[in-house]
Amino acid sequence: MSEAPLLSSLTALAARPGVSRFHMPGHKGHPCGSLFDSVFPIDYTELPLTGNLYDSDGPIARAEEEVARWYGMDGCFFLTCGATQGIKAALQFYCPSGGSVVLDRNCHKSVIDGCALLDLHPCYVCPDFSPATGVTGDISPDELTCQLRRSGASAAVVTSPTYYGHCLNIAALADAAHACGAALIVDSAHGAHLRACGCADPALEGADAIIFSAHKTLCALGQGAYLLFRGLDNMQCRALRAATALFGTTSPSYAVMASLDWARACMERGNGLWQSTAERALELRRRIELQTPFSCLHGGDPCRLTVRTDIAGLSGFDAAKYLFAMGIEPEMQDSGRVVFILTPQDTRDDWSRLENALHSLACHTASGVLQPPLCLPPLPPAPLSPRQALTAPKERRPLCECVGAVAGENLAPYPPGVAVVVQGETLTKFCIEYLCKMGYNEDTYIQVISSAAVPPTLKGGLEL
Repeated sequence: MSEAPLLSSLTALAARPGVSRFHMPGHKGHPCGSLFDSVFPIDYTELPLTGNLYDSDGPIARAEEEVARWYGMDGCFFLTCGATQGIKAALQFYCPSGGSVVLDRNCHKSVIDGCALLDLHPCYVCPDFSPATGVTGDISPDELTCQLRRSGASAAVVTSPTYYGHCLNIAALADAAHACGAALIVDSAHGAHLRACGCADPALEGADAIIFSAHKTLCALGQGAYLLFRGLDNMQCRALRAATALFGTTSPSYAVMASLDWARACMERGNGLWQSTAERALELRRRIELQTPFSCLHGGDPCRLTVRTDIAGLSGFDAAKYLFAMGIEPEMQDSGRVVFILTPQDTRDDWSRLENALHSLACHTASGVLQPPLCLPPLPPAPLSPRQALTAPKERRPLCECVGAVAGENLAPYPPGVAVVVQGETLTKFCIEYLCKMGYNEDTYIQVISSAAVPPTLKGGLEL
């Protein structure tokens, strides 16, 4: 098992005696009396001994090779601008400008932003929706095949696991995409830990490109992510690397990159910590369901705890307020659920505090009248493409006055950042009602396309 080559190299450089750093960053490796005692010394810039992120050399390249080996992919590029950087780079590489791309409607808004920047035309596949739980499930490989053939798209983008922990049938979706001559890109921002848990991840299941947001579940610094890929020749690798530079900063953080290196090393030498966390999470789910009026969603990610409070007559928003007051800070909440991310970094006290807080919440729950889950609104009409909407003139209106208007921005409750309405789509009354139930205020001003910018032939006949 390899150590962390980039972190080791930077630590050795920082430890050299008699060396003066007359280069950026301006802190020169000194923490300036702050809390960053161990971070500032390894925060370097591009030097012969540190390597350059976009040149595929030095200890950075060796660290990327170790990540690719760990995940069983042909290559890996470090990302210091989050999964968003990797998603946009993958879209730029796999999809010709002006062409089509098939998207999971559950995709993150950064995918839509990439389409707007690159003038890509999205064609959507909608995951199954469970009225019983109020969350999405699998995507039909047949529907993916149909959309790929109809659109002629060269790639499809799907999200797995979802924010609620559901893992898609990636192997079947990869087969369907490949049969159409298309690449399968998986936004697995929340799935970097799955392999360490002993679970299947998109790399094992045949995806062509995967974006893991290492800072979401692993011990990496914020904005740290991996872009992994397979099946590319040297020229294609260079083109994909160039795409990451196009959407990244020219001053990537060496501290973030070192943490990406360290996160992989920690998984490899974790001595079963992730597996233990997964087992402990499964046992916690069992106790919650036996000892409280709440239930838990059971998806493919064992370390994502999604607690349904709606079945006890309590909204996720109200439950989260109570939990925050009890010292429990969840990842997100919505109309009927509260979501928690569990990792080996959680202490025994953390686990006990969470379970005790849920028991206390149960004691303060109302009558237990079932609150029906919100049903997703139908896909709205799209008079404009995301690119057209991005560049069109806009005006601002309160949400309650926007029925029939064309959205000038992605309306995506955050988290999870999944767009209910994509820029360029019509704001129907169903969409506005859903947004209000998801936490939007009807008096909130949003951007809509100026009426003069919508082609007259597209204004009439919209089912609102």
